[in-house]
Amino acid sequence: MPVPAPVAPKVDHIIKQHGTERNDPYHWLRDDNWQKFIAGDLDFANPAVKTYIDAENAYKDDFMADYKGIQKDVYNQILSRIKEDDQSCPFKKGEFFYYSREEKGKNYPILCRKFQTLDAPEDIYFDVNAEAADHELYMFGDARTNRSQTFFAYSFNLTGSMERTIKVRDLTTGKDLNWEFANSTGSYLWDGEEHLYIVERDESARGRDIFRVNIHSGERELIFSKPEKYDSMFLSLSQTTDRKYMLAYLSSGASHCVFVSKTGTHTFDEFAFGSDDVSFSLDHYQGDFYILTNDGDATNFKIMKCPVDKNHWEREHWQTFVAEHKELCLNSLSFYNHFLITERRNNNKALDELVVLDMNSGKEQIISMPDEAYSLGLIGDCDDQSTIVKFDYESPTQQGQVFELDLVSGATTNIFTKETPNFDASQYVVKREFAKARDGELVPLTIIHRKDLPLDGTAKAMVYGYGSYGFGMPAFFSAKRFSLVDRGFVFAVAHIRGGDDKGYQWYLNGKMQKKMNTFNDFIDSCEHLIGNGYTRQGQIAINGGSAGGLLMGAVTNMRPELFGCVIADVAFSDVITTISDASLPLTPPEWEEWGNPIESKDDFDYIRQYSPYDNITAKDYPPMLFNSGISDEQVTYWEPAKMVARLRELKTDNNPVLLNMKMHAGHAGASKRYEWIDEAAFDYAFVLKCFDMK
Repeated sequence: MPVPAPVAPKVDHIIKQHGTERNDPYHWLRDDNWQKFIAGDLDFANPAVKTYIDAENAYKDDFMADYKGIQKDVYNQILSRIKEDDQSCPFKKGEFFYYSREEKGKNYPILCRKFQTLDAPEDIYFDVNAEAADHELYMFGDARTNRSQTFFAYSFNLTGSMERTIKVRDLTTGKDLNWEFANSTGSYLWDGEEHLYIVERDESARGRDIFRVNIHSGERELIFSKPEKYDSMFLSLSQTTDRKYMLAYLSSGASHCVFVSKTGTHTFDEFAFGSDDVSFSLDHYQGDFYILTNDGDATNFKIMKCPVDKNHWEREHWQTFVAEHKELCLNSLSFYNHFLITERRNNNKALDELVVLDMNSGKEQIISMPDEAYSLGLIGDCDDQSTIVKFDYESPTQQGQVFELDLVSGATTNIFTKETPNFDASQYVVKREFAKARDGELVPLTIIHRKDLPLDGTAKAMVYGYGSYGFGMPAFFSAKRFSLVDRGFVFAVAHIRGGDDKGYQWYLNGKMQKKMNTFNDFIDSCEHLIGNGYTRQGQIAINGGSAGGLLMGAVTNMRPELFGCVIADVAFSDVITTISDASLPLTPPEWEEWGNPIESKDDFDYIRQYSPYDNITAKDYPPMLFNSGISDEQVTYWEPAKMVARLRELKTDNNPVLLNMKMHAGHAGASKRYEWIDEAAFDYAFVLKCFDMK
């Protein structure tokens, strides 16, 4: 007997806001103990919530049971394109070469080093598999050694939440020191050889305090507390390339602030604050701070400079070093020896470049790649006095490569290429096309398909999108995609507004009361694929996660007939209710991204027109799969659960709506390598079932 689709009970829950009333009959799915879930304790206050989630998972498993074999086939295909016994590019730090390895059958990396030469014996100084052995989930975070290479700090999480615990290992004995720092954001820095700066989370899951911790005793000293006026902002630590200054960055959706501490002083002073989407990033060179900023309407950013003396930090003392360019958006700056390296975005091409400026001669070199679509970036953590730096490159058909760049001669050398077994890049085409949006903007599309695919409109397509927070979608390599591409799919990434794929203005034009551009761009990108013979209406699968899950819900409400199936991962789907609930820890910082519907009726009305949960109506919808994690504190589990319940209530078709609630995961999903592959195989098996394909 097939397992029936669960029907969630309806319990009236009236919300009054700005003179309107709305009923949220599935509000009861928000369990009173949800904060315990984030900590890994699945103690449900309301047993009916657990019963409903269990029923959804049982229905999902039953629906997909006949495609278990296909899922296994896809799993094996993805795995065949992954080198199971693999090693990363070695990097020299001090007297050691550091690298990581992966071994067949093991889920986590093994961190290794060799003394002075790569021919030296291998020292395994941290085996993540051993640390994770007794845990369902082990999120291994930021890890770094002190400069003398004697101690190793690392962060981890066991529940899937954003909280990180930080520990330190003695690399001489191979044992952890007898203390740990729990409830960190995961942001930390070494201060000399025997101290750490660590950011602690507050009750709202945002960093508030910076502690200086003695690694031998665990004794902590409070050295910085976020000013109350910046309470809603996130706190993170960084430092200048030469490590002479510590930087405390505060940020929210539209506001940014930076505090500076000269290394060794343990005191922070406010350097600059910007509202209305003004931001700052600093580095230091020969007694001056160089400031990457969009202050003064420099939307594509410029580089200013001022003396390190805090009497000259006021903007009136800043001097322009690199003026804003109207078509090139600056993204980062770093000094190595007497060279300034900037990463910038060519807005017209939506591609990245590296620019090397010799501070002595003024000579400039530009590093780019000939591909139509690629990802390129500087690899940091080099010696700041080095004239040899490294950058990485990849494309949709080229796994990651590492290049050395000689800053003096300008020569580049490929020193490492990640291997991809059972893969022939020559069999595929990668294109960068531009879809014309309804308002005339040109939206970049990265398109991948087999060379032998007929472009006659008969192919299926998979289109991925995100489009929020200024996060662009680099054109990277993904082994899993080719399990669809080799079955005749066109795979496309829509670089829509709300990301920064065409510069910072591209982001600004997809947030707040311009958010509808994000959804329109995605729909218009799909129409471009149809109009240019790649696919046809109803044959398009779409996928996005988090704010990309919001995208999935919004565009499906707007144009359900366009899509053949939808996969929404950790979907931010009940936007108006979440952003109207100031008691949720992560809500206040979001007001500068989406608007504040509590105080502004205009924001309330605007958000309500696209909030997926509020726009489900009685009409036909395509098959939909919602993946979620019970411990997710960024997009809480009840949002996709409520979305599924309301879709089942209102839609007029017989297409499936599945909720895949993972009971040992958070926002990032699985931490184990082979579980990640299985999750991808499950998603693709769902797509294949929806299209009646094998």
